[in-house]
Amino acid sequence: MNNGNKTLGWRLMVPLLRKELLEAWRDRRALLTAISFALLFPAMILGGTTFMLKKQSEEAARVALVGGDSAPLIQKYLPTTGIKMDALAEGDPQVLLAGDYDVVLVAAENFAERYQDFRAPRLYLYVDTSDTDAGRAQRMVQERLAQLQQMVAAQRLTARGVAPQVLAPWQLEVRDMSTPSSRGALILAMVPGVLIMTLFIASLATSVDTSAGERERLSLETLLVQPLPAWQVIVSKLLAVASIGWVGTLLTIGVLVALMPMMHLEEFGFQLATSLSGVIAMGLVLLPLALLVAVLQILLALRSQSFKDAQTQLSIFQIAPLVVVMAIDMAQIDLAGAWQLLPLVGHQQWLQGLLVGDSVSLPWMLAGSLVTLAVVAVSVIAGARSLSRETLLSAA
Repeated sequence: MNNGNKTLGWRLMVPLLRKELLEAWRDRRALLTAISFALLFPAMILGGTTFMLKKQSEEAARVALVGGDSAPLIQKYLPTTGIKMDALAEGDPQVLLAGDYDVVLVAAENFAERYQDFRAPRLYLYVDTSDTDAGRAQRMVQERLAQLQQMVAAQRLTARGVAPQVLAPWQLEVRDMSTPSSRGALILAMVPGVLIMTLFIASLATSVDTSAGERERLSLETLLVQPLPAWQVIVSKLLAVASIGWVGTLLTIGVLVALMPMMHLEEFGFQLATSLSGVIAMGLVLLPLALLVAVLQILLALRSQSFKDAQTQLSIFQIAPLVVVMAIDMAQIDLAGAWQLLPLVGHQQWLQGLLVGDSVSLPWMLAGSLVTLAVVAVSVIAGARSLSRETLLSAA
């Protein structure tokens, strides 16, 4: 008899699951929200990353040299890669800084005379520290002038028969040990947070409609009188909600990978290591998280007092975990080991590793996914108990 009831319950669940999926995918508002954010976030990353790379790697420091005729050596050797210099006979530094120049270098009127007499002529570097570009330009000019000063000092010592090495007990050479993948990780650190954010936003409208919305339309009461276990009702709804969020996130991944060639990361030494297998792995990693987000959104919506209250609560709910993920992204914190068992934290680490081609521990990934599924199971049980509350239908 029990086996017959179980069989009947499973047979009734199939039409219920079909109903939930059809209602979810026929909701144009929910689909429009999911597609809009799936396309918006990659476009924002493309624009922001391209702007940042060009600003940091292509834009030259604009320098005005006033009185350059008295300092021909500086006028000749100061321009270099990253420094664009204009020699001016005269000019007001304040006016020049307000115009097209980042810094203004002024040679004293007696520069040539003092230089020839070995009396250290003065150079004045005018900078506006409130300008965001001025700091970078100031450092570049100071470093270039230090190189020229060292070159002149070495020539003077050589002319007097003194080896320049006497005044240089050591030489410092900086070597960058970063790899293209590690440099790419710094630029693409926001991508895992964006993918998780898409998951929350894409499933938000569907989760509210399938819980608080059905309660206000009184269709949830009709569903609860059917000979179905309460957990099957929750499972059917969470699968429908998770399908919207998961597909929306997959669309974001696909659009992001398609837009990567337009960023021209290879011109700046960056390398995107995501392949087809990596994209598939990211989709599989996000599947348990999609189930967890869906069931938690449904539980919160069921506990709300109305449809609008459910929207407000879920909007607040999605902010807290996203702040944590974005903070980890911005701080470049590597939470290895048992930290990967925590939902969201582990997913952030795995997505970032798969995106830039770093090694990802398969045992930890499987263990973390199982923990996430266990939390989903506990949440389903809690949701089934909430459906049996007498105050559920009267909350609206």
